[in-house]
Parts: sequence; structure tokens; C-alpha cells
Amino acid sequence: MTQTALKRSIMDGLTIGMGYLPVAVAFGITAKPLLSFFETVLMSFMVYGGASQFLALQMLTSSGAAAIVIAVFILNSRHFVMAFKVNYDLKHESFPKRLILSSYVTDESFAVTANNDEDQHMFMNYFATFFIAYAFWVAFSAVGYLAGEWMSEGLILASGIALYALFIALLIPAVRVHYKYGIVAVLGMVMHYVMSIIPSVPAGVAIVAAILLAALMGVILERLEVFK
Repeated sequence: MTQTALKRSIMDGLTIGMGYLPVAVAFGITAKPLLSFFETVLMSFMVYGGASQFLALQMLTSSGAAAIVIAVFILNSRHFVMAFKVNYDLKHESFPKRLILSSYVTDESFAVTANNDEDQHMFMNYFATFFIAYAFWVAFSAVGYLAGEWMSEGLILASGIALYALFIALLIPAVRVHYKYGIVAVLGMVMHYVMSIIPSVPAGVAIVAAILLAALMGVILERLEVFK
């Protein structure tokens, strides 16, 4: 492990964390009427999934505990797919280390580390990126709960687009390397939209299915040598 690679990984974690900041604050604000401070922080600590945590809050007033657990599990199940890639990149590391990292995989941290250089394929580099982002999410969920009442309504509403902006910022560098990544992303968006307007398809299933189908289409197009 080189110091340069570790510094890049730390900067990646800080970048993701700064993107999480407004979304985590928004979560803390949203959770305040429904949960205690301890419960809010514990949810961010244990679940660590932006979309699934907001979904859980929405379901708290209308669904039972079992339904919430199942919905959150389905929505977060896409992380299993991402963890396979991390496991492959770090196959030279011990199983306990890979197991630890799998607990911190998110859409954003996966998007960043998927393009890691070979010299960054070390446990400590991945852990630095993942844990820094995780720490931001948990800490600013608490900040949102405690300080949200002093924030303006406009700022709270604006924070809702932060996660989407972060996704775009992570996608652009990959698209600049090759346009195929952009095509796969668009395929995923289209598939998710189509499935999301079908009433019988749960939100979590739509997301996971869109991810898998878009990835499959990308592999097929790659094998057919469509991308030149």
C-alpha cells in the first residue's frame, strides 16, 4: 500500500461524505417527528442506506415492523451485487476483512471504488473510503436531528437533490473514459422508470431488477462488440 493510494482513497471518502452531508441532515430532520434521537442515529448506524431509511420513515405510520424490515431488505439487496465486485477486487485479502467492507458498500462508494487503480486494491484503501463516508452519514444524521429546526425550509427542500447530484458527479468521470458507462446508466434509468409505474412492482424490486437488467444488457452489448 502506497501513501499516495491511501491519500486518494481518503479524498474519495471525503468527497462522498460531503455529498452525503445535506441528505443525512435532511434524514435527521425528517426523522425527528417520528423517532427519538437515539433511534435516528441507530438507524443510520445499522441500516446505512439513504433511500431505504427514508422509505422506512414513510412506512412507520402505515405499516408493521415486518413489512418495514422486508421492504428495507429488498431495497438494500442491491448492495449484495456491489459487494461481489469488491470481493473480487480484494480476493487476495482475508475473508474477515472482505466481510467487514461488505457492510459499508453503498451506491456511491461502489461507483468510486469500481474505478480504483490497481495500487488501491488494498483493504485499508477501501476501508478509508467506505468508513469516512459512513462516518459522515451517521454524524450528520445526528446533526440534522438536533439542528434541523433552525434551518430554513428552502434549504431543507433543496437538500433533497443532493444525492442525485452526487450520482451524476460520480458518473461523469466514468463516461469520459468510455461512453458505454453512460449507455448502461441510461438503460438502468429507463428500466427503473418503466417498472416504477407498474403498481404491482414494489419499489425495492424495481431498483434491484433495473440494476441487474442494465448490467446484463451492458455485458451482452460488450460481448456483441457494440462498444468500439
